[in-house]
Amino acid sequence: MQMSSNPFRLFVLSVASAAVAFMIISGSLRPDAPTTDVGQAGVALGDDTARAVERVAYRQDVIRIGDVVVVDGQPEGPIDDDDIAATWELVDAIWPQSLRSELRQLSVIEEESRGLVGVVHPAAGGGWILSLDLADLGDQVLIRETIVHELSHVVTLAPGVFAFGEGECVGVRIELGCAAPDSVLADYASTFWPGAVGSDNESDYVNDYAMSAAHEDLSETFTAMVLGWPVDGGQVDAKMAMLEGSPQLSALATELRGSLG
Repeated sequence: MQMSSNPFRLFVLSVASAAVAFMIISGSLRPDAPTTDVGQAGVALGDDTARAVERVAYRQDVIRIGDVVVVDGQPEGPIDDDDIAATWELVDAIWPQSLRSELRQLSVIEEESRGLVGVVHPAAGGGWILSLDLADLGDQVLIRETIVHELSHVVTLAPGVFAFGEGECVGVRIELGCAAPDSVLADYASTFWPGAVGSDNESDYVNDYAMSAAHEDLSETFTAMVLGWPVDGGQVDAKMAMLEGSPQLSALATELRGSLG
């Protein structure tokens, strides 16, 4: 098995119930980052300076640089800060038009332990918030991989195809909750993670992190499929074939390949 172009990239996903919404945190960690979970997060809506901005509180030490509220796929107003503008330009070049209505906010952060690269979670009013660490914008490979990975979560963990928590499940239960019947995540989990248990054969995965959970296996496999990571062996081909067979993920992959050049 060959690893991704950044073999040390890891993702962490945790879920917390806040007063306004379930929060899904998915992040990318550097190899020298502390081995701590992202942990629980909460959302507070608005503040004195930006009432439309959703403020996210993390267990980790995260400094908020600034936010871009996105309306109809574009910033709500001018972006005066050069660093935030540069971050938006990067996201704007990659985030596909087909999912622009899902992007509600870009938050630019700095994570003090120099471990976190990016996170995505549902916005309280629907759609998703993407946060990126300003310090990583110079690593184009890492940022591209991160955004592609997170976009697969936007699609496969969306309302209507996935329900978080431990309630009744009429589809396929995974670590985070319930994948709706006939959804791509339900089919993927039932095929490759029966009973929420995956293969213990490393050659069945595109990298080590994909072995952590069904939804992360799907997202890492999707990223490998989009970016053309040189992986082979085990179940990888079958996994990619299943994702290519999903009309939504196949179309998203095609659109991303176009935007990524």
